[in-house]
Amino acid sequence: MPSTSPLPRPVPDPTARTAPGSARPAREWPLATDRLSLRPVVAADAEAFLGWRSRPDVVQFMYQPPWDRPTAETKLRTWSNAPFEEVGDVLVLAIEVDGAVVGEAMLKWAPGPRQAELGYGLHPDVTGRGLATEAARATLELAFTRYGFHRVYARIDEENLASVRVAERLGMRREAHLLENDLRDGVWSNEVIYALLDRELP
Repeated sequence: MPSTSPLPRPVPDPTARTAPGSARPAREWPLATDRLSLRPVVAADAEAFLGWRSRPDVVQFMYQPPWDRPTAETKLRTWSNAPFEEVGDVLVLAIEVDGAVVGEAMLKWAPGPRQAELGYGLHPDVTGRGLATEAARATLELAFTRYGFHRVYARIDEENLASVRVAERLGMRREAHLLENDLRDGVWSNEVIYALLDRELP
């Protein structure tokens, strides 16, 4: 079994409030970029997430069926209270533009020493503007500088060309091409793996 090593954590401000089940002081958020802000999701984000997670054209590359409202409410309630402290934990961030939630970014604590998986998705209405790349870059910086991960990788269906382009714009290295390793809508699909090390962050 791969070993895991502890990650350095931000020093908490004893006066800052911490969400239940979380080791993240509230004052660390939001994470701002030129056009976006990112923050941990809250249960009230369910309605916004339903806007893209209910669409077959979006979730086909997430290897899951479209969400309905009860699913959205359950998922966001679970994610909003989830810790990010050990292998298997997931940090889900809401991506906001001008105060509106338009997408999501994800870090999953993966097996192996200081490894994490990156994920991202946007509502189709705001794609084509480079927002996914901007959000994913901020999430990579968060992984390396705040949480101390050594390697971050993304698993992408090879037909998801938009996500492949995002990974390449981020300077991520294509490490693997997996043949028929998963099922998408009942059909075997191929997957590519892109990765970046902490010292390679532009």
